[in-house]
Amino acid sequence: MLPLSTLRLPFGLLLTLVGVVSVMAKEYFNLQSFRIDLSAKVPRMIQQIRETQLPNDPIYIDTGTASGMALSDLKSFQKEWLTQFDWNEEEKTMNNQYTAEIENLTIHFIHQKSGVADAIPLLLLHGWPGSFLEFIPLIDNLTETAQTKSGKSVSFDVIVPSLPGFDFSSTPSIEWTVQDTSPVFNTLMTEVLQYERYALFGTDWGSGIGYDIHRGPLAFIPFYPLSLSELAAENITLTTLEDFDEEVTTTWSNSGTGYFSEQTTKVS
Repeated sequence: MLPLSTLRLPFGLLLTLVGVVSVMAKEYFNLQSFRIDLSAKVPRMIQQIRETQLPNDPIYIDTGTASGMALSDLKSFQKEWLTQFDWNEEEKTMNNQYTAEIENLTIHFIHQKSGVADAIPLLLLHGWPGSFLEFIPLIDNLTETAQTKSGKSVSFDVIVPSLPGFDFSSTPSIEWTVQDTSPVFNTLMTEVLQYERYALFGTDWGSGIGYDIHRGPLAFIPFYPLSLSELAAENITLTTLEDFDEEVTTTWSNSGTGYFSEQTTKVS
């Protein structure tokens, strides 16, 4: 980061210094463009799908998704993979991807900029089981400019890394913890990409990493989600979509977390 004293320098020299810092960061962290190429593995995958024998009739009838994926859907997916899937076309739609060397690890990440000067940098962290892929459907919408209820224009620069040991990020040592991961991603945001402040969102392990970043003396937008009781105390009303999301979350918490409850109350 540039010291505040540089702000007193002539503008032209300041721009030169910023450019030098950018080049130094790129070289120091070995920042590289990254392209996914799994073409050699696709034939084996397709062969396994082709050899998968699905039952002729479903075990359960008219139970929706409560008993798992419908057999008809599974057969449809199998047919789609065998007759329509084109990995080369999939590769072309991949977002801008990079790798950087941080703390002796290779960190893979998507960096999709909105093109708006005051866009909010947004770090999205996946969990387990999961990967950076789960956020891809959100990226285009997040980088587009939207209007808040107050009429303010908002857009995001989106950064989606693969956690250490996941996907195309290298595997850390066996002693590696959440507390080791959080400074790596802060370095990615503030030193590799040189954002002074950023927002973050995480799911599962990503939320734990996000909280560790939040509670540390790091650079972030000072906000965390409020609970329903806190929202009520602040007299904040939710939109129809937010109400729906809250209802879905509550339903899942009450009826879909039995395995989680077992694992948190019983020695594994």
